[in-house]
Amino acid sequence: MTKDKIVIIGAGNVATNLAKIFYKKISKNIHIHSRTEVSAKSLANKIQVSYSNNFNNIPFDADLYVISISDDAISEIVANHILKEKINNNIVVHTAGSVESDILKNLSANYGVFYPLQTFSKIKNLNFKNIPLCLEANSGFNYKRLSKYAFYISEDVRKINFEQRITLHLAAVFANNFSNSMFVIAEKILKEKNIDFNILLPLINETIAKIQKKSPQKVQTGPAVRNDKNIMNKHIELLRKTENIQNIYELISKNILNNKI
Repeated sequence: MTKDKIVIIGAGNVATNLAKIFYKKISKNIHIHSRTEVSAKSLANKIQVSYSNNFNNIPFDADLYVISISDDAISEIVANHILKEKINNNIVVHTAGSVESDILKNLSANYGVFYPLQTFSKIKNLNFKNIPLCLEANSGFNYKRLSKYAFYISEDVRKINFEQRITLHLAAVFANNFSNSMFVIAEKILKEKNIDFNILLPLINETIAKIQKKSPQKVQTGPAVRNDKNIMNKHIELLRKTENIQNIYELISKNILNNKI
């Protein structure tokens, strides 16, 4: 635990989780800033720290500024002249997966990226111990400073450059966002026949368990990898009323078949 002062700009899913773990593991001296007072106060009250929704009220002597907002909003924050004066060359980072660190160079001479590779929500507290923290900094000295914070909360800290990080983010979209979208489709299909989605959970859990031991490609199962056209045609027929889902089924089946071992 340190006495460092940390300002977190943002109050969304990632900001909420970072604020909680920073307060628990790194420092009690935290300030929350958000564009609305309601969101700033809500997060600040969870860990009993100060907050603001006006840049003039952000502490000017913080050791670390963490910008944890939507990717598109980072450029708006960077352009704020008040914030530039507040940061005053102290280290500033963002938490985005697909935004270059150099976007922060106009805010401070010391900057970097603090990117946690995980899916977050405000309602669930995660154990950061095994969450990969992907760091980037504009100097070796700043990287050491960020590493110090990172190792307080995780045992998996990695030096990841922008090219690696944006590729990692892309892979994460497929692995997490797109797979969850498949669960949404599966739930919709089952609902039409009054079947509870929970019936799939053992299957999903076993799939996840398999890929922790072997390459996903090696554990692929199903009609597509077997090129079972009779079954696939029956499935496609069942999806005739939902053309978009039918197209997804055909596209993914084709991809599985083309990439089988």
